[in-house]
Amino acid sequence: MLLSIVIPVYNVEEYIEKCILSCVNQNIDLTAYEIIIVDDGTPDNSVEICERLAIEYKNIKIISQTNKGLSGARNTGLKHSKGDYVWFVDSDDWIENDCLKEICKEIKQHKSDIFWLGHDVVANNKVISEFKPKEVKEPLIGQEFFVNHLDDKFYIWKFIYSRDFLLTNDLTFYEGLLYEDLEFTPRALFLAKSCFNLPNIYYHYLMREGSIVNNFKIKNVEDRFFIFNKLFDFMNFNTVNKEFYNTLYKSIVDSAFTTLRIAAKSNLKLTKTIKDNITSLPIDSVLGFSEQLHLSFIKKFPDFYMLVLRRLYKILKLLKK
Repeated sequence: MLLSIVIPVYNVEEYIEKCILSCVNQNIDLTAYEIIIVDDGTPDNSVEICERLAIEYKNIKIISQTNKGLSGARNTGLKHSKGDYVWFVDSDDWIENDCLKEICKEIKQHKSDIFWLGHDVVANNKVISEFKPKEVKEPLIGQEFFVNHLDDKFYIWKFIYSRDFLLTNDLTFYEGLLYEDLEFTPRALFLAKSCFNLPNIYYHYLMREGSIVNNFKIKNVEDRFFIFNKLFDFMNFNTVNKEFYNTLYKSIVDSAFTTLRIAAKSNLKLTKTIKDNITSLPIDSVLGFSEQLHLSFIKKFPDFYMLVLRRLYKILKLLKK
């Protein structure tokens, strides 16, 4: 079997049928791939919908577990997958109809560790943005791919992974974290010997209000800064090339600035854990002088920095009225 599509399911009864149907409305035989539904202890009617579809489509397999979160569900799906390649699809999104024939053709031809594909973003039934990878003639080493192609798009669903590559390198998702994509993707690309771009839009990402990215709470901030420091630990422990380090370092710092801005807009106050992780962020000359000053100020005066931002956003909100 060439491909396993893993779909974690939790509180998505409104979306899951569309997701699954997109995965079965394909132009290859159902025996060529499997769809693994991981019921992550969902309390709604999502499982009933999955069970109904599994009766009709025999390549659907349902695995139930107590709630472990998205990372835990993905790990369970990987553990039970039998395909040579694994595609992690989120249950509120969907894939392009009749895309698997073309994708499987590329997989068979290039046999890379990782394939990276195009996606669009849908909000209110409209496509609001599209992202197509650059076309490449030959597979790239993972670190080169990270530097020249990733463009800070760490999303797990944009990648199709060789199952053997994941298992051989003991690559699993860090459980209990939000933004596990941010933690996982640099590790995977660092280890990948070959990556290949699929320069077409095969994945449709739904931007909805109930998703993790649109409900920003203190755990979002804590997990992001925990991941930032985990990534620095990873780079210090492994021999990464200079370009990889510089690219990931800049990405982390930019994400840190963005995280604090969103936290201020959400009127959140920093916990001691967050402030400790901020203090641990290194300042490197790869940053411009103004960015170094910016980061240095945040490290020294995190509470004052957030106070100023919160007040600024409150003033801007009043001005918009």
